[in-house]
Amino acid sequence: MGKPILLILFLALAGVANGQVCSEYLHGRISDETGQPLPQAVIQIEPSSYRSISDVNGRFSFSSLCPGEYSLTVTYMGYESASRQVRIPLSEEVIITLQPSRTVLKDVVIEAGVGGRSVTQTSVSLETEDLEGLHGKPLGESLKEIPGVSALQTGPSIFKPVIDGLHSQRILILNNGIRQEGQQWGLEHAPEIDPFIASRIEVLKGAEAVRYGSAAMGGVIIIQPPPLHETEKTGGEINTGFMSNNRMGILSVMVEGTFAPQSPWSWRLQGSSRKGGDYHAPSYNLSNTGLEEFNFSGALGFEDDRRGFEVYASTFNTEIGILRAAHTGNLSDLEESIESGRPWYVEDFTFDIGHPKQRTHHHLLKLSAHQHFPGVGRVSVLYGGQFDVRREYDIRRADRAGRPSVSLNLISHVLDVSLDHERPAHTGSLGINVSTKSNTNDTEVTGVRPLLPDYRQLSAGVFFHEKIRRNKWTFEAGARYDFQYLQVLTFERNQLIKPTFNFNYLSGTLGASILFNPRLRLSSNLGMTSRPPHVSELYSEGLHHGTASIEEGLMRREGEVITDQSSIDLEFSRKWVNSLQYTAERITADFSVYYNAIDNYVFIHPVGTRQTIRGYFPVLQYDQTDVVLAGSDLAVKADIGKRWSVNTKISYVYAKDILNDDVVISIPPAQWDNGITYRPGSIGKLNECFIGVSVPITFRQHRAPRVVAPQDIDEGNSGKIFDFTQAPPGYTLLNVRAGFKLPIGDHTLGVALSGENLLNTSYRNYMNRLRYFADDIGSNFILRLSYNFLSH
Repeated sequence: MGKPILLILFLALAGVANGQVCSEYLHGRISDETGQPLPQAVIQIEPSSYRSISDVNGRFSFSSLCPGEYSLTVTYMGYESASRQVRIPLSEEVIITLQPSRTVLKDVVIEAGVGGRSVTQTSVSLETEDLEGLHGKPLGESLKEIPGVSALQTGPSIFKPVIDGLHSQRILILNNGIRQEGQQWGLEHAPEIDPFIASRIEVLKGAEAVRYGSAAMGGVIIIQPPPLHETEKTGGEINTGFMSNNRMGILSVMVEGTFAPQSPWSWRLQGSSRKGGDYHAPSYNLSNTGLEEFNFSGALGFEDDRRGFEVYASTFNTEIGILRAAHTGNLSDLEESIESGRPWYVEDFTFDIGHPKQRTHHHLLKLSAHQHFPGVGRVSVLYGGQFDVRREYDIRRADRAGRPSVSLNLISHVLDVSLDHERPAHTGSLGINVSTKSNTNDTEVTGVRPLLPDYRQLSAGVFFHEKIRRNKWTFEAGARYDFQYLQVLTFERNQLIKPTFNFNYLSGTLGASILFNPRLRLSSNLGMTSRPPHVSELYSEGLHHGTASIEEGLMRREGEVITDQSSIDLEFSRKWVNSLQYTAERITADFSVYYNAIDNYVFIHPVGTRQTIRGYFPVLQYDQTDVVLAGSDLAVKADIGKRWSVNTKISYVYAKDILNDDVVISIPPAQWDNGITYRPGSIGKLNECFIGVSVPITFRQHRAPRVVAPQDIDEGNSGKIFDFTQAPPGYTLLNVRAGFKLPIGDHTLGVALSGENLLNTSYRNYMNRLRYFADDIGSNFILRLSYNFLSH
């Protein structure tokens, strides 16, 4: 029924638009904070996707515009980007002032120590308009819109970001300037972050470890909320929606304001909720895949010309069902799921969430302050405290049926102090980071030996980073030293032991960027990073319900526990990234290639199967080897005429186990996404009308491990890496999205309708951990409503 609705909407938009003549005109000027014009700045106007480049006097113009609301985004090398909302017709000139790059990503960057991030790194972002079309989806799934970013998936609700083939402990997430410290070690542990808080999400795909430490070996994800101090009086935004596949309802409410006109104090409150039942594959119900989520955050800030202060607190709470068929009671069930192509357990749709499932609660407190000292620079201090609670519930015996099988509590503290300075010819940063972590298990509640042991961790790092500008060139260099103390509380033959470790490791970066002309820039960056294995990679032991597998760490072999630090090899990465960016009035292109050689690469892979009192499960073991990851990403967007735009995105990762001359498991296959968008502008009272079609293509992963059937596996299987099934075939999906904005007084109501997998294609994603048991979801229609009553 949804397909005819989308078709009718498209014909209506196109038919009415053909009779409309748009002749409005917009002009403006771009300058720096001293009033000097900035020539060759790039100005993009949405939703028309037109681009203009400022002249020698900093002036720009757009013509043939329809009446309505538009968003101007200005970018200029060495300065932070700026946005401005305008309503056409507009009689006066638009003047936009840019600030120097020391304040790039002000809310997140300066207060979190990101201000000196590399200008030679590949950086891609999702802006407000992109995020509006993704409301209701988890963070990891939203990030898949970015070239080079995929997700390690566990069923239809859990997505873990993967950047250039790396994930988990190698990806750092900055949530409102705070390093996200949750239970991210599990393959099915999604980030505990509410995407509704973000007005912008940026992904840095290089080795940004100089600023952040080893957690950024694979890249950095920056979740940036809108600045607190843009509002003039109380206002807000309401987002709601409905998804057909699992009948999920979505609601988010944000309210913000100041205490008085021109007051330096401002505040914001935001809350969101999602609830859905079982998802559906094209041919059957995916039993026990429902979810519930409730989140809340609040912020209070002070800002004047020289100083600022902010208090931020948030809570994230979710309950997610794990596909019931993923937990097999015996070898026959496992074989049936793999060979028949249909889950062995299928029941009717329900909103109830049974076992297996996971509950997560993540609480965050942030205190930040900054002060500008003339002639010295900007000093920023940030404290972040986090409390992460994870409960995982398995299919258990009657006497333990209501008790979790995993019960973890992680308390972490982080303190960042940095100095960001800027001179006419160079800018830079230096700082120190200190963090502590304490993880405990509720063994009295679970009644079993913990999968992840208790541990205490203290880390400290010091860094510097400098950028030098010479005409069209920018050079940069940086270095970082880290120390980590780790104490683990684990068991050997039922005796508690407390092995301790001290790790010392270095990171460094060198980069250069040349601006050939205002449209073309070439960047190159070489980063080197070391990383000690995480506690989970060292000492995991037991059944992990989320992956439906038994896991064993590097320091556990054949029942023995290794405590000698000399047995631990640090990961060492050397990554070289090159990117070429082209920006013109009607076309933008971004092409990047990278080569990443990692010694002592930690990975987890199947080694056998095992019968337990809770069922029959694969056995996965952590191991180390030397690997090479190489790949490329391409993103192109072009305007065709005044109303049409096309885009294409291509990503490819090649991975090889150098030490064993083998493939590497769980590497995303090549992907190619093509889209076309038609924007007729205004239609009657409807503004910013659009309709778009996208065709994402996922190719088969031909470099997948060899296959060994479960019945043929002996535990402790030796030889090359193997998997239980062949990599699934490639697939092509068809997605459509259409929408408009309706003025209501001084505010707007946004309406968007999208259809995903319109052809109801049956497919399995190689990066889905539950592909052994079931197909991915079928057609899904999503209605989104957004009422904006902000006052800027």
